[in-house]
Amino acid sequence: MGVLIEEHPGNGTYKSFTKTWHNKSYPQISPNRPELRAEGKVVFVTGAGTGIGKATAIGFAQAGAKAIVIFGRRVDKLKLAAEEIRSANTNGTTTVIVEGVDLSDRAAVHAAFADAIKQLGGASIDVFVSNAGTFQGPGSVAGYDEDDFNKTIKLNMGSAFNSIKEMLPLLGPNATVLNITSGIAHIDAIPGQFWSYAVVKTANTKMFDYFQAENPNLRVFNVQPGVVSSEMNTYGGQDESELPAHFHVWLASQEADFLKGKFVWVNWDVDELKARASELKDSRLLKVLLHGVPM
Repeated sequence: MGVLIEEHPGNGTYKSFTKTWHNKSYPQISPNRPELRAEGKVVFVTGAGTGIGKATAIGFAQAGAKAIVIFGRRVDKLKLAAEEIRSANTNGTTTVIVEGVDLSDRAAVHAAFADAIKQLGGASIDVFVSNAGTFQGPGSVAGYDEDDFNKTIKLNMGSAFNSIKEMLPLLGPNATVLNITSGIAHIDAIPGQFWSYAVVKTANTKMFDYFQAENPNLRVFNVQPGVVSSEMNTYGGQDESELPAHFHVWLASQEADFLKGKFVWVNWDVDELKARASELKDSRLLKVLLHGVPM
């Protein structure tokens, strides 16, 4: 079993698994790298109207994806995002499909996925990015509003669960599934700060761990997407949106096979990760487990 011998400083707030800590994109994860090209691939991204979801869709368009389907509740935001995504492919070869849907509504999700696949002529999904989510605000556990808590569960875990139910029969062989989670799922508790969001992100992480175990042919990753300023995160950003976008493109490539089933931060350096590939692939490193007890 591998162990983390040295703790790296990261950005001062968060420690790092790699010596190098990134807050913006860099050449090794560029969607223009031949090894990361996505020509012929069909990519689905939920929560893609703004923020990290939109940036991720743009990254796959830059990598030449054949088609990108974007999901979200606000159709106006999706339509604006679609224009940016199309124009990101300078060859004009990326088809963008917009599906306005509340992902917490099971029937609506079924209809949206069916419509997207129909427009794609029955094509399979090569990359699925589960990014949709929200939080209702900070507060203590005992003092939290019950309706807000239930809404947090429905809009985060419910949306991811509905997406899993619909996407599985539509995924192609060896498809990539990215669960865009949060480091809050495993960092120490911060009293009064976003505990309900931490709860659902931890639950989603475990749900996707099970999904990977039940579908070993798939490539499933749990991802901390950095701290990016967005409509949801108005507390200040530390990272540029292109960092998670391009890191997600890298995860969809064969170079990241050794991280299948792992929890990774986009800030970690991919060359350093690749240098430890054999150790990571065969160990319990980068899994959300009970530290000190090898169960």
